[in-house]
Amino acid sequence: MEANQSREEFDTGLSKVRQEIKSRLVHHGLYGSVANIDTGASVNGPTGATIELIVKGRKVGRSFDRQQIESCRLRVGGPVLAGIISMVDEVAA
Repeated sequence: MEANQSREEFDTGLSKVRQEIKSRLVHHGLYGSVANIDTGASVNGPTGATIELIVKGRKVGRSFDRQQIESCRLRVGGPVLAGIISMVDEVAA
């Protein structure tokens, strides 16, 4: 049961990160594809994730650990938000 709750927090964080990326792309008049790849494997699930953004043939990615992603389950902030802003700026340039 605890493993499911832990995975749920991780998945919710990933969902919020995806939404944040898409909303920031809109401000630049862009549309893109967002993919996430789980990294590492443990009994409780992945140890982190790599988020990839593809816009107009440009592909950028950033890796975040599990704790950073789970901290975004309510609101995206901190190093994850900084990484998202960096990614969007990179593809918008």
